Amino acid sequence: MALTAKDIYQKFKYGNQKYDEEKHCQLLLDVMMDESRGTMSAFCVAAYINEKSFYNWINEHEIFGDLYSFCKMYSREAWEQHGRRIRDTTLPMGTISYEFEYWRLIGWSRFGISKNSRIRLNLNPKDTPDKHYSQLLKQASEGDFTAGEIKQLMEAINVGLNTHQVFQLQKELDQLRSDLAIMATNKDGDNSVTNKGIA
Repeated sequence: MALTAKDIYQKFKYGNQKYDEEKHCQLLLDVMMDESRGTMSAFCVAAYINEKSFYNWINEHEIFGDLYSFCKMYSREAWEQHGRRIRDTTLPMGTISYEFEYWRLIGWSRFGISKNSRIRLNLNPKDTPDKHYSQLLKQASEGDFTAGEIKQLMEAINVGLNTHQVFQLQKELDQLRSDLAIMATNKDGDNSVTNKGIA
């Protein structure tokens, strides 16, 4: 039964989207191992959660994260096997293989096999660039990016990291200036009894 906008609103407002290991791990396997769905977005729709909650569950619940990593491999392997079946299909000259076009489209959308594919970042926007760097490395180790994508992302993070370090250095310099001004104000000539500069 298709849900209406009101039903979805009610589920988000009053529903319980808290993580339930048995329920959500089973749902993840059911969705991701279904060749016609097999995506994180399909799971989020089935579980009535947003992408942020999904990535929080991956980071906070080890079994859920491990299952998601396995499901991505399973989904990729199913896609590869489908490709091998298509490869062995013979069509008359000039005939368009719609099955191949669909297979290629799935590769683009699910596995980033495209020059213009979109990438998903599992980053906390409130974190500092140095934390973003480690979060990107973790996501890259899970195979979420191509070599070109990780290179571009790391270059972008490096720019942010350098800017962040400059701001931090400026903050420390401002604090030193403030401390020196206080020390100069508290200094009373050479009178060691009243001179509070060092203190």
